[in-house]
Amino acid sequence: MLPDLRFRPDPRCDDFIDDLGFTALLAGPEPDRGRTGEILAKCRSRQPLDLQETAALLLQQDPERDEEILEAARAPMWRIHRERPAPPTPLCVGSRCTNECAYCAFRRSNPLAIRHTLTKEELLDRARTLANAGHTRLMLLWGEHDDYDPETIAQTVETVHSVRTPAEELLEVSVTAAPMCEAGYQRIASAEIGTFQIFQETYHHRTYRKMHPPRTTKGDYLRRLDAPGQAMEAGLNDVGIGALLGLYDWRFEVLGLVAHARHLRTRHGTGPSMISIPRLRPASGVLIALRHHVTDEDMERMTAILRLAIPSTVVTDNFAHLQGGDPLDISL
Repeated sequence: MLPDLRFRPDPRCDDFIDDLGFTALLAGPEPDRGRTGEILAKCRSRQPLDLQETAALLLQQDPERDEEILEAARAPMWRIHRERPAPPTPLCVGSRCTNECAYCAFRRSNPLAIRHTLTKEELLDRARTLANAGHTRLMLLWGEHDDYDPETIAQTVETVHSVRTPAEELLEVSVTAAPMCEAGYQRIASAEIGTFQIFQETYHHRTYRKMHPPRTTKGDYLRRLDAPGQAMEAGLNDVGIGALLGLYDWRFEVLGLVAHARHLRTRHGTGPSMISIPRLRPASGVLIALRHHVTDEDMERMTAILRLAIPSTVVTDNFAHLQGGDPLDISL
């Protein structure tokens, strides 16, 4: 008998993202120096922050305190990165997609999109090229399409596992993919992946609805929000989450990521191993106007605050280590 492939949000899943509450926190007064000092002292002991403490750091405007926030973030960052030396290098395996995400060049209705799925030979060639260039941790990506089912994803991971580095070391292979059923998560877990990552894209409900039409698989906000927890329950303990910066106020997304990490830790005993915060970039066939520009200074501050708020998690923008250029150029 074939497994039931339909995805069902866990009935126990609360919608723990409080838009009004987050907005109220971000509208609060700037904390005084004493309060900021107390929070930074807590950070230096590597204790996770709650939402109120995180919001206080986001509201901080004193340049001296900003520098203290950046300095405090450096110590836990290096300890974590000694265990996981570099963020994974993205390798896009397939660009077919049934979704209509307004910000994405892969969306179904984009006539300029190039649709291609790597053959086994192409996949091996690209994986070997990256391995020979020193990339030992890969992140495989797909569009959301029936062609990219759990069995296909697992087989792709297993194929890449056959590639060795010049030192004959195994590659660590992680996956960014769509929500799936329990049997799907279990099949992917059997392929011995590194991190299984699911992006929420934006935690702001109204923006999410605006960007993801309701008659698409990605149009269900709760389905997306609940998926990392379901993946954990199915045996994928190394789970990553992420937000796509530029869709809404980056400070709101920080609170969403912190709330999501706290929810996973409370429900499943562990939080995400990785948080990704890439910024939107120009893409072929994408014409939406972005009102929430994220500067380099914003990125630096955001990364620091997330590292302090969730000290056991690696925070990365996914593509920064590529030193420029469109990351899709290396894969399709």
